Amino acid sequence: MQNFSRRSFLHHTALALPALSFVPTLLAKEKDDPKRFQIGIQEYTFHRWLGSGKLAHLDYPALAKKQLGITHIEYWNRPFGGKHTDKKFMAELVKRTTGEGMKNVLILVDAKNQLDSRDAKARARAIDEHKSWVDCAAQLGCSAIRVNCRSGGDRDENLANAAKGLGALCDYAKGTKVKIVIEPHGGHSQDPDWLLAAMKKIKHPGAGLLPDFNNFGRYNRYEGVTKCLPFAPAVCAKALKFDAKGNETRTDYYRMMKIIYESDYSGVISIEFEGGGVDPIEGSLKTKALIQKALKAAAA
Repeated sequence: MQNFSRRSFLHHTALALPALSFVPTLLAKEKDDPKRFQIGIQEYTFHRWLGSGKLAHLDYPALAKKQLGITHIEYWNRPFGGKHTDKKFMAELVKRTTGEGMKNVLILVDAKNQLDSRDAKARARAIDEHKSWVDCAAQLGCSAIRVNCRSGGDRDENLANAAKGLGALCDYAKGTKVKIVIEPHGGHSQDPDWLLAAMKKIKHPGAGLLPDFNNFGRYNRYEGVTKCLPFAPAVCAKALKFDAKGNETRTDYYRMMKIIYESDYSGVISIEFEGGGVDPIEGSLKTKALIQKALKAAAA
């Protein structure tokens, strides 16, 4: 079975303001609500197991529930293997999740064509390609799909193209509850100010941003998350490596969770463990424990 490396897949297939927020505002007294945050899991955490055949896509939700104690599930488009349009396959996935009291959150979509492509025909293909994922997310009861805008080039031109691509997709998703959210993942999308400019340019209530702890490149990750939170339907708590005390070595989780706690955000904080040389179950459990400790400290 093919190894679903997200980086290699994108390398080979990519083309050579708060008023828009859809996150409910919290009153100060609601910040300590025990139901304010839920911990989720992103399927990419298990990309090596999925690629080797150790884990089947349909078995992923049950693994998350039984071994991690997590019932808020995020997906990656690649392990669907093109079956996201298969009604029987999708009905089985719904049965194994919502039928078991679990919550499907969003789908990470690494598509062949880019929504912000400079080529109008490629952009049109990207819109069509993403439509089926909007349909898939709607069937699963997800609140969003997270997409790439990583074509780069001239900043203003890229903004205009992103607005065209995402705007059209947001219009398509208008009859659903599915939001189209940009994740920081290469090109100008790693710049939090470009992301905010994109939200202003798109001007659509169905557009949003996906804060990812480790994806802002040379930009300050704490400022990036702070700026994106008003547009976030979920937060990606990425982790790669832990020290002897259980702290993530690249991101100060205590600082990050304090930012999230003090914001108006409420919802899912999803684990995305990408560390090598360690069992993804162990890495996920370490990330979960760190999120819980950091949130507790933030509320103290």
